[in-house]
Amino acid sequence: MKATLYLPRQLPRTVSVEGLEMPDTSGYAKVPEQVPALLGCAPSLVDVLASGTNYVAYSIFDLEEEVNHGAMKAVAEVSGAVFDAEDEDSVLCGPILLVVAD
Repeated sequence: MKATLYLPRQLPRTVSVEGLEMPDTSGYAKVPEQVPALLGCAPSLVDVLASGTNYVAYSIFDLEEEVNHGAMKAVAEVSGAVFDAEDEDSVLCGPILLVVAD
C-alpha cells in the first residue's frame, strides 16, 4: 500500500501507511484517525472523495481553497473520474490524501 499527500503547488509527498486501510470489498472506506491529522482538519470535516477496492482518496469537505492540479491528475488515473479545471464544481481543492494498493 502507498499513501501520498497532495498539496496545491507542492510536490506530492509520500506519507506513512501505518494505521491506514484499504476499502472493503464493496469499496466502502473508513476514515482512520491519521487522516484528519494528515489533511490538517477536524475529523468531522474529512470527506471520502472517491474509493474503490484498490484505492481511497480523502479530502476536506466543501473546502474552497487553491485548486490542486496534481491531485486531480492522480485521482483521475486511479478512479477514472474526469476533472475539468475550468469548472469550479469539478475541481479538487486543498490537501488530498490518496491511498493506493500496491
